[in-house]
Amino acid sequence: MERFLKSRYKIGDKISENPFSVTYQGSFIGTDKPVIIKIYKRGTLNSGLIKRMKQKVRELSLINHHGIAKLLDGDYGWQGFYYVREYVKGSSLAEILDSNQEIGIDKAATIIEEACAALAVVHARGIIHGELKPSNIFIGSKGVLRLTDFVIEGEIKDAMPQKVVAVLGEGAYTSPEELVGKPASASSDIYVLGIILYEMLCPKESLNKKELFNKFNKLKNPCLVKHETVAFLPRYLQDILVKALQRDPLLRFKNIAQFRESLEKKALVLAPNPTEEFVTIFENTVSRYGEDEIEKESESLKDLGRVRIRWSKEKHRNWILAAVLAAAVFSGLFYAFLFGR
Repeated sequence: MERFLKSRYKIGDKISENPFSVTYQGSFIGTDKPVIIKIYKRGTLNSGLIKRMKQKVRELSLINHHGIAKLLDGDYGWQGFYYVREYVKGSSLAEILDSNQEIGIDKAATIIEEACAALAVVHARGIIHGELKPSNIFIGSKGVLRLTDFVIEGEIKDAMPQKVVAVLGEGAYTSPEELVGKPASASSDIYVLGIILYEMLCPKESLNKKELFNKFNKLKNPCLVKHETVAFLPRYLQDILVKALQRDPLLRFKNIAQFRESLEKKALVLAPNPTEEFVTIFENTVSRYGEDEIEKESESLKDLGRVRIRWSKEKHRNWILAAVLAAAVFSGLFYAFLFGR
């Protein structure tokens, strides 16, 4: 018997289930265009949570960026609270890691750089991912990295006993501050990206083996890794991992842009970059979305087995930035001419 949602979506096979929700493969009625549908279980939500989650769905649905799976819909219906996001065709990073493909240093760094670029857009809006893990990082069919499944149930995890269930079940990709009951932050996303980078660089020495022991390590040690334990990596990667995986959020990268810039420059970057901050604001206001709109002249193609990662020079952004800077210089000269006599 087929099931329908909002007279707009057809609910298909179950993909996964956790203590809070069930995720299904679905499609638009009439077009059969695939989507992902997550329905929250009754009993995990109250009216206050539903109100806040509706607001978060609205905020996420306004984000249009090629590195983020588009949130299409979300509301409270007879099935319970639900949201619908676009279906991403491709392979998840978890599948790539499980296949034992050798990713390599350059490709691993590229994956994290692209994840940082997408997170910079949402962090600028005060939104965090909250549930970063390899299964939520996809390499699309056209080679574009996409982040999926931003946490809508963050408020649920703030309540007991759901928080205990979440930490025990998903603590492998949880920051130290979350393990002690503090809310997740942008710095928490940075920490988890550090774990994922380590997993790609050191698949045989995963930080997530013996998970329960590893959770205590996050709380016990000032940093989850030491330089000597990753001495086989280039020095700049050692520095980046040690910086990202600090127990104290204040000792990590100041923001996600610093993390990305350090990977791009292959050196630890600590000073804020005003140009990068301007670009983040601009991308947040005028950003492209959907793989279909990625420029054909995109270059710097890198292979990851059968999976590819592609990113654009975004030439249009450069001339707009140049125009703004030129206008600022012209205004300064004009002011000096009028009043500098």
